[in-house]
Amino acid sequence: MNNKINQTDQTVIAVGIGSSPNSAHLARWTKEKAGSLGASWVAIHVDDGSKMERADRERLAANLEIAKSLGAEILTLVNADVVSGIIGAAIDAGATMLVIGRSGLSNLSFLPHRASLADRILSESKALDVVVVCDARGPKKENLSASLRHLVVAPLGQYIALIATFLFVTALNWFLAPLIGNRSIALVYLATILILSLVANPFPIVILAILSSLSYNYLFIPPRFTFAITSLEDILLFCLYFLVAAVTGSLSAGLRSRERLLAQRDKAATLLLQTSEQLSIQQSTEHAANVIAQLIERHSGGEVLVVISGEGINTEDVYGSGKNQISPEDWEAIRECIGKGIACGKSTPRVPQASFKFLPIAAGEEPAGAIGYRMAAKQRKIQENDQLYLALGKSLALFVAREKSEAETRKAALELESNRLAKVLFDSVSHELKTPLTMITGSLSALREESLSSDARIRSELLEDALAYAEKLNKVVEDFLSISRIETGILKLKKEAVEAGEIARAALSLSSVALQGRSLNVVLPESPAEFSLDIMLAARLISNLLENAARYSSKKDTITLLLAKKEGGLSILVKDPGPGFSADRMRSPFSKFLRTKGDKPGGIGLGLAICRGIAEAHGGRIDARKEDDGFCVEAIFPNCEILGDAS
Repeated sequence: MNNKINQTDQTVIAVGIGSSPNSAHLARWTKEKAGSLGASWVAIHVDDGSKMERADRERLAANLEIAKSLGAEILTLVNADVVSGIIGAAIDAGATMLVIGRSGLSNLSFLPHRASLADRILSESKALDVVVVCDARGPKKENLSASLRHLVVAPLGQYIALIATFLFVTALNWFLAPLIGNRSIALVYLATILILSLVANPFPIVILAILSSLSYNYLFIPPRFTFAITSLEDILLFCLYFLVAAVTGSLSAGLRSRERLLAQRDKAATLLLQTSEQLSIQQSTEHAANVIAQLIERHSGGEVLVVISGEGINTEDVYGSGKNQISPEDWEAIRECIGKGIACGKSTPRVPQASFKFLPIAAGEEPAGAIGYRMAAKQRKIQENDQLYLALGKSLALFVAREKSEAETRKAALELESNRLAKVLFDSVSHELKTPLTMITGSLSALREESLSSDARIRSELLEDALAYAEKLNKVVEDFLSISRIETGILKLKKEAVEAGEIARAALSLSSVALQGRSLNVVLPESPAEFSLDIMLAARLISNLLENAARYSSKKDTITLLLAKKEGGLSILVKDPGPGFSADRMRSPFSKFLRTKGDKPGGIGLGLAICRGIAEAHGGRIDARKEDDGFCVEAIFPNCEILGDAS
């Protein structure tokens, strides 16, 4: 569309905007120029209908956004001829100056070439002053093509070494000429060229071939000290130099190019393999980010940043050697890179003033972070680095996604387990509390009846029942308090010297109700001994084990309580002939609130968990196992025996 602005007497400057990285600099330059002249300015983009790559579309949108943010009026139009469209739009806007970029100017202008857009604008814009602006901060264009530059570029030391070799071989030939003849001299020169082509770059070899041919012609081919050649054989030999130089130079260039390519591919493959191996053993996103940063640092030789995005981006989310060198421009580039999933920072159209170049860490649509790097000062930038680092970023993004998925899975599992435990706790507590409270309430209500309370026997029975159930209720509360003290680590031991018999009597007193009417076999150590432990907690452990044995065995079965010396301390073993726990329960017999198929009703599922806590508080352990003649649980309190028999 043609958006024609109103012409005024004010000076208007027009600038052509495209997808080139130089367009952002053009917009800033025009803004400064318009400000110094007190002029208004307009940014013009002409769409010629050709298909643009995604990267070009993004750069174009970014360049137009920059111009708009700087105060320019944006004009966009469609015209198959970009040059006539820009000139026409600038004239319609009342502009007297048109600013264009250097990118369209032709190189090697002394050769025939097709006129570029800038060439045509300079020749066709008769009514406008055209200003060509070069981005001084951008990369300079060479007058030689990339392939020609690749052939010419060689270390200065290589040129010096080849010239020194040439002088040495020429001096040697001067002395050998009388002995071997002038045609053999040519073979010496050719041998020198062939040998040096194996180690030198192509262009220095061509220079050496030219120098050797001129030297051979001038110094050794008759007539000497002239460039004239009278013999056909000498002419053919002279031409052979250039043929050999061209062939050897081409072959050496091809071999070196392949060697560099293979070396780069091998280096990239090694880096990707190391990344895969290292990420497979990492346990957290932080460790994985540090590994990626270290690998890229070794590869690039410069500073590296790895940023993992979260709810917010701050220094805690940054890893790598460049962590303390982040400028405000770098932070802006990081946000742009993560927010839009594109390359930002140095050498890009977005935030080019940043000191790092940032690439997105992404394996899907939403980036998980950014990788920022800058090459070492002495290391030439390799274009393939971006693709390689994007591959590393993808591996890291997959690791981050896997970590998030596993974290969500763990969270869901914890929620399910928490809900299960809550349900088990609710069901158990409801039952264990409701029954005693019901009985206590019933007994107290009956005592209010004069007809019942006047009978001493009935009153005594009701009070006994109320006290028994109150004790049961107190035990439930005590179990909760005990497991809480154990899990919080505030369980305090009151150790004292006690005999095994004292411990057994205290335990039997606690479990008298559960063992009523049951056969019990108590086995004590053969020789009396004293042990340093908390007698009340040890008795509590034995009581819980005895009650558990009573629950899982028949009333006709005999329960065995065995106290013996073991591991310098005391072993407490409770055994019954019953079937014991189910296979599911045996996987974790001392877990709290655990209920499996085959478990007996009653209790709140804390008894064995309390036993484990008491044993561990004494530095011991507890174990449950099935044997041929029954089921037993053994708790060991090591190193608690007081040496010497009890007096």
